[in-house]
Amino acid sequence: MSLARLVQHAYQLDLFAPAVGEGELSIRKSKRARRLSVRVFPHGHAEVVVPLRTPAREVEAFVDASRDWIQRTRSNLLRHEASSDLSLPRIIRLPVCDELWRVDYGSVHDRLLQRPDDQGGALRVPGRDEEARRALRKWLADRARACLVPWTMRRGTELGLTPSAVSIRRQQTRWGSCSSKRRVSLNCALLFLDRELVDYLIAHELCHLQHMNHSRRFWSLLGSILPDYRDREEAIRDAWQAVPGWVFYPA
Repeated sequence: MSLARLVQHAYQLDLFAPAVGEGELSIRKSKRARRLSVRVFPHGHAEVVVPLRTPAREVEAFVDASRDWIQRTRSNLLRHEASSDLSLPRIIRLPVCDELWRVDYGSVHDRLLQRPDDQGGALRVPGRDEEARRALRKWLADRARACLVPWTMRRGTELGLTPSAVSIRRQQTRWGSCSSKRRVSLNCALLFLDRELVDYLIAHELCHLQHMNHSRRFWSLLGSILPDYRDREEAIRDAWQAVPGWVFYPA
């Protein structure tokens, strides 16, 4: 498909991009974008963000000028990032919980078993790929529920911003969200981030209980809670690279 056709049929690429072939590229139209930009996700997928009504010829020129940078970034990600490894894990480290879990794979008919200890524990999961991934993802959501829900409720009580409920999901597009019904939803993948970044995400969503937008008043409230929120906001942009590939890939 030509770039012109890609621009015409642009789509939203998820925050955790689907596993695709190295060298693929997508175009996403954005009402909020003010300039052309490009981002490379794990597994080599490149996304070009295009302001509305940008001529296809201008997009083609931008992509041509960005090809060398895209290739260098792809090579770097595929060589260094944990997120580029799709294999099933033998060790799972959860920085937020300060836990390390050892993983063993048994019969396809096994059920997931866990033996906790002072450092985390040991897991035994079904041996076949599909069942193992499903079991590990459910286990991860359970760990996130045990860790992040009480944390969020405590933080909300401290700040006077108490949600009506906190849920855990394996969201493909965002780290967290807050609904008009005062329900906060958090991504189970937050368990792989540093505590200060998770605290930022929790505070961010709690502030939406008072301001359901990103207005100046919202950022002022967040700044009163976390004076260094700008640094944390910057760090969170690339934090998805810390999430192992098995959490989201293959789908």
